Amino acid sequence: MIRAILGLLENEASNTDIPRRLGEGYPAFATASTKYLDGKEIYHGRAADRVETTAQEVHVEDNGIHTERVESRKVSVTDFVADLDAGFVGVDSSDGEWLFERLISVAGAGIARAHIDVTAFAKHVDDQDGRCWQVSYKHALDDDEDDDGQAKSGTIFHRDAHFGAGSGTYNQYGFSYLWDGDLICGTISASGYVAVFSTDRPEVFGRWLLDEVLPFASLMEDDVQTMLSEVR
Repeated sequence: MIRAILGLLENEASNTDIPRRLGEGYPAFATASTKYLDGKEIYHGRAADRVETTAQEVHVEDNGIHTERVESRKVSVTDFVADLDAGFVGVDSSDGEWLFERLISVAGAGIARAHIDVTAFAKHVDDQDGRCWQVSYKHALDDDEDDDGQAKSGTIFHRDAHFGAGSGTYNQYGFSYLWDGDLICGTISASGYVAVFSTDRPEVFGRWLLDEVLPFASLMEDDVQTMLSEVR
């Protein structure tokens, strides 16, 4: 299994190599690379750095119990997969999003969390005769309201579940289908989270992202979606 919260480069990278950096303090990178069939490289490994965090301190005093927020620093570790030439970086959880900022100086380009058009991706999978096993969806207020005027939303679990969501917008989608001779089984969400359960090979995951997910990915800037193809 490989999972990633995707970040997209805001413009073309001036450098696409992610160095291996160990024994020199923080940030530290235990970096490996694997070649695609076309000879290009995808980088993967683990990174660590000191990041700012906020903790709650509790003070028990004669007149009561008081709390305060205290700024501190901790060491955070994240697994990553990245193809700066293709324009993406993936970290294994939201706690690792600090890596986007650290790689800005490496790539010479801004990196921001991706938004994914899950509804369009689901249609693409359906066009490939894929199977759906889970959908989270939401209808617009003027489309299919509940009695109290709130937008309908829900999650459906079963084969071809997306047919039960009607015209709703998809927030998350579980799928399986054949791609380039490999069975790809996973889940994808509008917030940029992608997980593939059927492989642990970074080069398969990376090429699938490049071919199948990035066409539906965008940058969110000032409430305006910019498709990745428009900035590269």
